[in-house]
Amino acid sequence: MSQLMRTETMIDPQLGYFLVRGANWSDLNQHVFTALYQPILSAQAFTLYLSLWHEVNDQQLISQRSAHFELFDSLDQDARTFLKSRQQLEACGLLKTYQKRDTLGDYLIYRLLAPLAPEKFFQEEILATYLLERVSRKKFMALQREFQLPEVDLTDTKELTVGFLDVFHMADSALLTPPQEVKTGAAKFKQAQTTAAISEISPAELANFDWQTLIALVGRNQIPETEITQHKSDIFGLQRFYGFSMTDIARLINRSINVATNRINFSMLEERALALYQQLNPDQMATTKPASATNTTSIKQFTSAQQRLLEQAKKLAPAEFLHDLKQRQHSYVAQNEYRNVKKLQQRGVLDNATINILIYVVVRDYTTVTMAPIDTVAQNWLKEGINTPEAAIAYLSQRDQKPLQQKSRANSRQKPAGVTPDWLKKQQTQKQTVAATPNQIKVDKQQQQNIAKKLAELNKASQQRGE
Repeated sequence: MSQLMRTETMIDPQLGYFLVRGANWSDLNQHVFTALYQPILSAQAFTLYLSLWHEVNDQQLISQRSAHFELFDSLDQDARTFLKSRQQLEACGLLKTYQKRDTLGDYLIYRLLAPLAPEKFFQEEILATYLLERVSRKKFMALQREFQLPEVDLTDTKELTVGFLDVFHMADSALLTPPQEVKTGAAKFKQAQTTAAISEISPAELANFDWQTLIALVGRNQIPETEITQHKSDIFGLQRFYGFSMTDIARLINRSINVATNRINFSMLEERALALYQQLNPDQMATTKPASATNTTSIKQFTSAQQRLLEQAKKLAPAEFLHDLKQRQHSYVAQNEYRNVKKLQQRGVLDNATINILIYVVVRDYTTVTMAPIDTVAQNWLKEGINTPEAAIAYLSQRDQKPLQQKSRANSRQKPAGVTPDWLKKQQTQKQTVAATPNQIKVDKQQQQNIAKKLAELNKASQQRGE
């Protein structure tokens, strides 16, 4: 008989366990965990979490796994207390537990997850509400203030930030062709992103969503658990597109049930989600606050308008970005426009910030967001290797400048015949000299674009560290 049951009531002390990291631990994690999670957890659960992080070893072999009784002894907890502590960590999204069997027998895999970032924690209504219940209102407001970043009014300021190559010097060859060690390392860290580009939504994103809490919230209305587990991609896509909270999604599902079959009516769910979003975002002209220091991009080659566009693209969910963009044009978003953008997002080929730049392009060039221009722009960007908002804005700038250059050449060909002045002859001679080496110019331009793209990626990573 297996040592494991689907719903555990006790853990056999002889049962093995194996620890793996699902995130990196940092001083910020320690601070957030102590300040925001300690009031929620029992003292035993708090100790268990820190002990597991101290014990985890990436070099340990599964065959060398420890038994639970060793963990019980080190924590001075019995099996029942340990299970209760572990389940508290699971409920807060700090730990995931998996069961497995090999030639040595059954064992558990504990995957350690990092605490939510402070801004994410306070957006999770369930966690924030429970924290408020556990501490005083005064303490809760103090915790919010502690983790809020200071806002700085940058109106009428001039940014003096320098770029990477303004300070550090590297050969163009190294920028264009990184060493093999760099390529190999980058490939390893981008493996999960590649998976996300192939499937609609990556397994990692689905795994990190708190499905058990959602199931518990909707289960009160006798909705089968399979209705959630079999439609994870649809539900997660809806939540991500509109930026809804966990409780928002649970309410929407509860209100979209076919009472005859007790199943989710997804057409109704889509309609109610759109209605809720429109209710939460009434059509009133939005006002934009000055950008804070931590959100302002430092990419020097972008204009101030492009930097503001980039900031909004990174900050807003696609539905919010589209809504805000239409309002600025004194227009409104049709229901089919929301659905069209959501279809693109569910394909998983572009992240939200890049989708927002794509929305900007389509609205600017076509006014209405329909699938034809969305597919045209998206496929063109994928072909050109554009998968970041910075690269999209840079590509957009180059595309916008090209017609002007072509128009200028066309006008020059239409000039009437006559006596050509010396200054014009000299200019034409210079153009002919340049035209004599088009391949070299094309190569140089491509190299500049590649270097600019790499700098944009570096600046993006630098900005994210400050967010």
